[in-house]
Parts: sequence; C-alpha cells; structure tokens
Amino acid sequence: MRKHFHQSVFMILIGAIALLCLAVPGWSADKFELKFACEYMDRHPTSINAFLPWIKKMGELSQGRLQIQFYNPNAVCPSKETYSSTVAGAVDIGASGTIWNPGKFNLSEITELPFLFNGAEAGSLTMWELYKRFPEWREESKEVQMLWQWTSALFQLHTVKKPVRTLEDLKGLKIISWTAPMNNMIRLLGANAVDGKPTDTYLALERGMADGVICPLAPMRSFKITDAAKHHTIIDLSASGFWAGMNQAKWNSLPPDLRKIIEENVGDKMAQLSGKTLDEGAIQDSKWMKEQKHSFYVLSPAEKEKWKEKLKPVTEEWLKKMEQKGYKNVREIHEATVSMGKEYSAKTKGGYAE
Repeated sequence: MRKHFHQSVFMILIGAIALLCLAVPGWSADKFELKFACEYMDRHPTSINAFLPWIKKMGELSQGRLQIQFYNPNAVCPSKETYSSTVAGAVDIGASGTIWNPGKFNLSEITELPFLFNGAEAGSLTMWELYKRFPEWREESKEVQMLWQWTSALFQLHTVKKPVRTLEDLKGLKIISWTAPMNNMIRLLGANAVDGKPTDTYLALERGMADGVICPLAPMRSFKITDAAKHHTIIDLSASGFWAGMNQAKWNSLPPDLRKIIEENVGDKMAQLSGKTLDEGAIQDSKWMKEQKHSFYVLSPAEKEKWKEKLKPVTEEWLKKMEQKGYKNVREIHEATVSMGKEYSAKTKGGYAE
C-alpha cells in the first residue's frame, strides 16, 4: 500500500515538473512553423549555400521547434510585395530587394552609387554595418524585425561585337539598363542608355537593338544573355540592396530562447555569407563563360579612375537629393560607406577571379 502511495506521489511530482517546464518560456516545447518567402529560387546559389542551410540549422539548434518552410518567388505573395506581406503577416520571414519599395529604403540606394565595392561580400558587410551604426538606416525598416541585409553581385559590362577596354570603346554604344540610376551612369560614360528588362535583354541584343548590357554575371545564363553577349568587362560598377526580416508580431511571439538562437545566427554572419555565396556564384559563372570561349577584360586601375571622374556627378546628385528629403547626415553615411567599402574590399576576394 505504502509502495503504491510513493509511486503515485512520484508520478504526480514528475507530471508537475513537466507542466512547470512547459509553462516557462525558456522551456517551451511548442513548435513554430514559419513561412520564408524569398526572391531567390531554391536552386539559386545563395539559397543552396546560405538560406537553406540556415533554415536547417535553425531546426537543429531549436531541436525541431523552429520549422521554417522556404517558398520560391511568388509562391506565397508577389515578389514585389514581400515587404508589405511581411509587415502584414502574410509571410513570417521575407527576403527581397529594396528596389521593389521606392521611397522606403532611401538610404540603401547608396549601394547603387559607383565604385564602392569589389564584390557582394564587401558590399553586404558594409550594408549591415551601416544598419547597425546609423539610426536613420534602421528607421526605414522599423515595421519588421530585421535579420540581415546584403547586396547583389556587382554590375559588369557585357557587349556583343567587341570588348570594351576604355571610355573611347564605350562611346556611342547602345547599352541596356535595368534601372533608372543605371541609365544616368551609362549616359555620363558616353554611351546611349536603352531601357530594358532582364527577360527582354537577349532578344534586344540578338536583334541588334542594343550593343551590350550592364548587369551582374549571375543572371546572364538563365536569361540567355550569354548566347548574345560574349565579351565581358569587369568594372565592378555598383550593386543593389537586399533585406531579410521577420514579421514583428511573429518575432514577439517566439520564446526568448528561440529568439536568442535566431539572433546568434543572423546579422553579420548571414550578411557575409549571402554576399560571399553571390561572389562565388559569379566566379563560377565566369569560369563557365570562359569555357564557352567568352572573352574577359578587367578594367585597368588607371582607366577606372577616368570612369570614376565621369561618374562623380552621380554621387553628388544623390547626396543632395537625400539632403532635400531630410537626411541631414547623409554625407557622414556616405563617408562611412566609402571607408568601409575600401576596408572590406581589401579583406575579401571579390566576385571575379582570373
């Protein structure tokens, strides 16, 4: 009788301890299913080598309590609406380009200014440092829990009939531009800007409607641009900004221990990894192009100085525009960007290798 009594008391105590553990946030056994809507396809090098491993790691470190499902572009929400969908909670984690939200990520436009970085890794480390250092930068995305930011691979020059080694070679050529800021830079460099979309670029080049395009190396194969443009000038012109963030209410709903797991594995780590995988992808793309007998030319330092001089008005025009919008210390932010860009570029290998 006494033995059964002791066993009953023991079982009650075990049950009470288990209930107590479940009641304490740090010991919660609840599982959280999170939808991750990404601008990159699951077969994109950065998805394969950065985002998907991160998702797997979150599951492992949380012992299965963080269950993050990756969704390809437009599967959960239109890619261009990823930020608003993340704010609204239609997706739990969003990752997309700042370019899709005109007037929202004003300061991140700084990555589009000419000749700041040697590759996406340097650009990404700089961008995240700017986020941490300047309250104005953080203010622009205050509606979400920002996880990390990064930049695209750098924009290079690709031509159909002949390689471009100097400004004289570029003069008068019709060059396709995918963005408005790029239009202005092309004109200042002495070429004629042709508005275009990635999907239309191949046909425009093939039909002789344009002589070349300025874009990163990475998307060229998928858009068949490599079938038309087989001369590549490495100019490391500029980049585009990207962000990855979580719905704020969803973030607040996570227990402290799960938030800690995420916090310890985002920020600098994912900014650097995102950029590094983009650089490595660009290097692999250039190797494939060389195997297809494409020509590559790296703009000489002396020639690049001439290009920089031509594009100085782009930077000054943007700084004045930002000041007019009320960003009083935008010049300080720009100086920090230039300084960090040089520092990180010296420490990273960039997005092209001979």
